[in-house]
Amino acid sequence: MIAEALTAGLSRSPDSLWQEIDLVNRRALVVKFDEEGYRRASFLDHRAFIRNTEAVWLPLDRLLREAAALPPQPAPHAIFHVSHCGSTLVSRLLAELPGSLPVREPLVPLALAVERRNLDRPESRLDGAGWDKLFDAALRLLSRSYRPGQRAVIKFTSACSNLAAPMLQGNEESRALLLHTDLETWLTVMLRNENVRENGRFYAPDWLKDMYALTGRRDLRLAALCDAQQFALNWLAGMMQLERLVQQYPRRARRCDFELFLAEPAVGLTDVGSFFGLDTAGGGAIAAGPLLKSYAKNPAKPFDRTRRDQELKDAQQRVGTEIRAGMQFAERLCNEIAMLSPLTPYLTRSR
Repeated sequence: MIAEALTAGLSRSPDSLWQEIDLVNRRALVVKFDEEGYRRASFLDHRAFIRNTEAVWLPLDRLLREAAALPPQPAPHAIFHVSHCGSTLVSRLLAELPGSLPVREPLVPLALAVERRNLDRPESRLDGAGWDKLFDAALRLLSRSYRPGQRAVIKFTSACSNLAAPMLQGNEESRALLLHTDLETWLTVMLRNENVRENGRFYAPDWLKDMYALTGRRDLRLAALCDAQQFALNWLAGMMQLERLVQQYPRRARRCDFELFLAEPAVGLTDVGSFFGLDTAGGGAIAAGPLLKSYAKNPAKPFDRTRRDQELKDAQQRVGTEIRAGMQFAERLCNEIAMLSPLTPYLTRSR
């Protein structure tokens, strides 16, 4: 009964969420969800679900047929980012504007981002056509909304920057916000504690693959890089993807410097909301509300710009030597690789 209800729900609402993909066994996990869950969750992984959540594994071909049969949906908008740069806060603020359904860091696009980097390898379980079909199905299902006039705003995981171009290429009405901060600030954030470092190390191989693919630079080896250098490489690869997107889609891709957004959140929210075609009349009140006084990934935790500034100042004193090592590494690569030179103005705010 649960399996039938969840399968039938794929054609009706986002309550049937395609949560995971298992390429080994060619199956898809569909779980029961609701609109409040989408608005509450910082990440659509196991943390978003209660114990005993209703779920069913479907044959992947069955799910693809269900996705292909969906009626046309409003094309989703997207937030791509370099990680730990305020994307969850921006997503939560946008979700307060009428007509916006937040979809934060779904797992299926992340799995497809990883697979896309491996398509030319002999052990890949997908070819190009198979990958395109799965990505199209994922966007179709993530684009569903609860009511007319509502549009999904997908906040992708930072390792999904290689999905930005295929998303905009295949959806002419979609727009992408490209969120970032300068490298010096970003290194301070990434190096400030071990939990954040672990996250950066985890995705480092993906960013290195992107660097190889985009620049042809083959002499970089992960084992030879310290944390600060790995994170600088992450930032450079991600920012290069965003830079290319702006060049390719100047009207549908827009950079957003989080430090400038945070300095004037009402102005920033109005600008970003307008870019996505949302009703921004209440943007000022939203920006002055409780979201700017709590930690976006855990709204129950008090947090504000003053506390953030103090944490960054403290971290700069503790890990200043590492920050400088990462900056020097990035500056050297920007001088050596012509494709990276446009990123030089974003390395630090003192330039």
